[in-house]
Amino acid sequence: MKFYSFFNNKKAYMCELMNNHLHFSCRKALEPCCSANVGPAFVKNLSQKESIMDFVKTKKKYIKMLQKGDIPYECKDCVHLKIYEKVNDFRIKKITLNHYTQCNCACIYCTQGNRTLEKIKEDENKPVLFDVLKFINELYDNNLIDTENLYIDFQGGNISCLKNHEEIIKTFLTRGVGTIYIPTNNIVYMPVIENLLRMKKGEVCTALDSGCKETYFKIKQVDKYDKSIENLKRYINAAGNDSIIVKYIIVHDYNDNIEEFKLFLDKMIEINIKIIVIDIDYRDIIDNSFKIPKHYYDIVNYAKKICREHNMDIGIPPYTESVLKRGYSVK
Repeated sequence: MKFYSFFNNKKAYMCELMNNHLHFSCRKALEPCCSANVGPAFVKNLSQKESIMDFVKTKKKYIKMLQKGDIPYECKDCVHLKIYEKVNDFRIKKITLNHYTQCNCACIYCTQGNRTLEKIKEDENKPVLFDVLKFINELYDNNLIDTENLYIDFQGGNISCLKNHEEIIKTFLTRGVGTIYIPTNNIVYMPVIENLLRMKKGEVCTALDSGCKETYFKIKQVDKYDKSIENLKRYINAAGNDSIIVKYIIVHDYNDNIEEFKLFLDKMIEINIKIIVIDIDYRDIIDNSFKIPKHYYDIVNYAKKICREHNMDIGIPPYTESVLKRGYSVK
């Protein structure tokens, strides 16, 4: 009786990231996701010769494990796990490019480690970890990409420091892509971003995290607040504001007060930004048992109220939203 009860109670799972997402990692790995729960690697070292069929074989193995109710150790307690639903399309619908770490600012919350101005200078001539284009072209050649709906997410360092970013973007545009999402500190104005916005193929996201130069400098460690605002205005004047997102990452003891957030929101209204995103410093979410203070919720509630009044969209990333609902981190 217990034997049959075991199978009756065992759930079959699925993960949309496992099915349809690829993350080119700064760990030199090819993974299904880049959330706080980093799933098992499809390919462990992309700097070595790996067969595209080896990737397919490994992906199938983990998908079947989940269908049988066997959750890989790396996926335990992940918010992306769902009860199994039958799907027939396992082509790649999203690619996250996180294979480069070069940047031209030193955000104190950077997930690449403790960044300093000295580290920025060291990174200027540092090569990327591996050639993503070779693998991406093989994915296209083997019909493993949903070309109409493919969503590209540049992560890692800042895209203006990625030397072959234009070649990568051109490849996606030539071979088929839906949307290319580019997070950037906006310190350097990039014509390629303007062109993507004009083509309605791009989204640009800037984490401003502040409403004044002083707070910006404390968080970013570079004096580029005015330049970032200026470049946002240039993109809006050239291509409109419907695909421009500005993020406010709440950093404990730096900008986690309603006064700073009001300055930020006033500036967004002034320059006609229509989409903002509120996030939380991932160091607090991942590394600590961080109790979310009440004033974080005050910021979120104020943002929702003002955005509603000014016909602005407000977004909260799914993982951050789940943390806010629980009130504490996963640990």
